[in-house]
Amino acid sequence: MKKVGEFISDGSSVFGPADYMHERGSSRLGHIMSGNDTVFNAGCRLSPDPETAVLVSLQTDYAAWKGMQSLRAFPQTTVEQKGL
Repeated sequence: MKKVGEFISDGSSVFGPADYMHERGSSRLGHIMSGNDTVFNAGCRLSPDPETAVLVSLQTDYAAWKGMQSLRAFPQTTVEQKGL
C-alpha cells in the first residue's frame, strides 16, 4: 500500500477524494495510462516506481483542482468593480 497526499494505491486500485475522483480523477487516470500526462511522464524518471508516479500526478492535479474550487467560492468581480 502506498500513499501520496490524499491518494492511496493498493497495487491494483487507486483511491482518493470522492468528489475529485468523480469529477476529474477517473479521466486523469485515463490520460496517465495512455501516456498523455506530463506530470506522470516526468515523474516516472524521478519516482521510485510507476505506482508512486501515478499518485504524485493525481495529487498534483488534485491540488490545482482544489484551488480552482476555492476560487469559484468567491464572488466574481471585475477590475473596474474593485476600483483598480
